[in-house]
Amino acid sequence: MIQLENVSCGYGNKTVLSGVNLDIHRGDLTCLLGKNGTGKTTLFKSILGLLPLINGAIRYRDQSVREISHRDIARLISYVPQAHGTPFPYKVSDVVLMGQHIHASGFLGKPGRKNRETAMECLDTLGIEKLADKSFSRISGGEKQMVLIARAMAQEPSFIAMDEPTANLDMGNSVRVMKVARALKEKGYGVIMNTHTPEQALDYADKVVLLKDGKVFRHGTPDEILKSGTLTDLYNTPVELVDAIISNGEKRKLLVTI
Repeated sequence: MIQLENVSCGYGNKTVLSGVNLDIHRGDLTCLLGKNGTGKTTLFKSILGLLPLINGAIRYRDQSVREISHRDIARLISYVPQAHGTPFPYKVSDVVLMGQHIHASGFLGKPGRKNRETAMECLDTLGIEKLADKSFSRISGGEKQMVLIARAMAQEPSFIAMDEPTANLDMGNSVRVMKVARALKEKGYGVIMNTHTPEQALDYADKVVLLKDGKVFRHGTPDEILKSGTLTDLYNTPVELVDAIISNGEKRKLLVTI
C-alpha cells in the first residue's frame, strides 16, 4: 500500500496541493480527476519521488519515500507517460528492455538473457509482440502507449502510475488502453492514473480522487462521489449523470453536459 499522510507538494516555495491523505492499494485502479492546474501531475511526481515534499509523508510499506533510494522506488512503482516520440531509432524491444535496467546484473548493467526474456514476456502479455523489431518512432500513437505500458511492467513493480494515458488517442485506442489498465489491476498491480475524462473513472475505476482548489475535494468509490452536483462543482460547468441501457441490456451511467 502507498500511504499519503497530510501531504503538501509543489515547486520550491509554491504549494500546489496541501493536506492530502490517501491510501492507494494493490489490486485497485485509482483515478485522479480535476481541471487543468489542480495538481494531478504534481501529485504524481511526488508519489514517484521526483519532487521533494513540502510537508507530510508518503510511505511505501510503512517506509517513508524520503528514506528509500530512487532505485528501490523504481522497484515499487513505475511510470507511464503520455505517448511520445524519440530522436533515436530504438527498436520497440529495446524500449521495453529499458524497464529491466534496475534488475540487470551484467557488466555495467548490461541486460542479459533473462532480462530480454522478461521484456518479451511483457510485450506478449499485452499482445504486441509483433512490434518487437519495429522502430518505436514509426509505430502509431496507440501502439506507443502500449509499448510504454509494457516498459512499466518490465520494471516488475507493485504499482503503475499512468499520466493521462489516453491523451491524444482516438476512441478505439483509448478503450484498448483502459481495458489494459483494468487487466493490470486484476493481475494485482496497484494502478493510479490521472484523466480528464470522468467517463473513464465511471467505467473502470475502483476509487476516485477529485482535486480542486489545491486540495482533495472528494474521494471514494465512483458510485459514492461521481454525482451530477459534485461534477458540476468540480468542473464549474453544468453536467448530469443519466441512466442508460445499452444494446446488450447492461445498465450504464452516462455523463451529459447541459
